[in-house]
Amino acid sequence: MWIQPHRGARNDRAERVALHDTATDPLNLGGIMPAEGGSGMTTSPTRAIILAGGELHTKPTIGPGDLVVAVDSGYDHAVALGVRVDVLVGDLDSISTAGLAHARAGGVDVEEYPRDKDATDLELALELAIDRGASTIDIHGGEAGRIDHLLGVALSISHVRWDSIDIVWHTRTGDIRSITSSKPLAAPVSIGDVVSLIPVGTASGVTTTGLRWPLSGTDLVRGSSRGISNEATSEMITVAVESGALLFIQNEAASP
Repeated sequence: MWIQPHRGARNDRAERVALHDTATDPLNLGGIMPAEGGSGMTTSPTRAIILAGGELHTKPTIGPGDLVVAVDSGYDHAVALGVRVDVLVGDLDSISTAGLAHARAGGVDVEEYPRDKDATDLELALELAIDRGASTIDIHGGEAGRIDHLLGVALSISHVRWDSIDIVWHTRTGDIRSITSSKPLAAPVSIGDVVSLIPVGTASGVTTTGLRWPLSGTDLVRGSSRGISNEATSEMITVAVESGALLFIQNEAASP
């Protein structure tokens, strides 16, 4: 069973941040050391950080052995935050000219794809991270912009090809992850936290504990709103599904 570390104890917890104004130095080129040889790793990673394009409202905490993948203009976010990057992936249609030059000058591994392709840049980044050994992936960025892009990010983390991989999309308002029969969830929470369960297709045999409105072997069909806005009544909640997949959304607590 996948046990999510407690929010208060997570060293790698996504930090909600208000990004600074980089108008005078849009890429903060003096504030980051380019990745030497494209990677700071000597062994296969177990955790990957993916920085997507779009708006970024969270800040990752990166360990020395983590694989850092920038998705197109996500590289500009990395530079602005002073984050090293191991791989830049995508069709490179949104990264700034200065950002791309910075990546190439720093020896970052650049994997460029044509614009006409059968997968999004984020999906390619997920495949790359998993192929390089990641079993846990944290996604930052990818917010705002077109609604199809937002839905695409949410659905990408529930792809059947990575049912066994722990993938979390960190957003300004909360975290999103998928739950499958091979990936049940046990999550430490605070009493009163609001969580939602959204079926991807039909999720059969959904069972929960620690929620105000529990489910026991319940089928959540496509389009059902039954799992929206549930409430934690315990400091630990569990969610399991017999078949299909769910998106589990743990909303960020409102500031006092």
